[in-house]
Amino acid sequence: MGESTATAGAVTWLTGARADVRRALAAWDRGDLAPVPAGVAWDVVRMPQRVGWRTVHRLRADGALLGPVLHTVTHVEALVPADTARSWYAPQTTTLARGDFVSAPDPAVVAPLTARTRSWIVAPTAPLFLTDPDELRAAYLAAHEVMKGVGT
Repeated sequence: MGESTATAGAVTWLTGARADVRRALAAWDRGDLAPVPAGVAWDVVRMPQRVGWRTVHRLRADGALLGPVLHTVTHVEALVPADTARSWYAPQTTTLARGDFVSAPDPAVVAPLTARTRSWIVAPTAPLFLTDPDELRAAYLAAHEVMKGVGT
């Protein structure tokens, strides 16, 4: 990855999450995923893949600011402010909080690139901006309603 602005941003992001920076950078240099703790600097809302993509599209169409969003084979995962998981509820979603880890690709791995079936839809940056949970919930519920009609 080399010393660059992207690396400095990644180190800032990892440090804020209290991740093992050396371990993460080494994993990314190998093309692997790095375990990054949730629940310190942010929580994660995990949505089913198709509804999650529709949620991201809806947020973008509404002009909402998106924080980091991961794409996996089965899910879309949005980073939201810490402690959001405690009060989050939306059908077919789960959350990750303190004690959980996100398997994160290098922030340079943005869709359509992938690392071990994961990529960023929106990569983390420094300073870190997080998706507003109320906007995320509203967009998700709207997308969920639409997808119910087409069989999620």
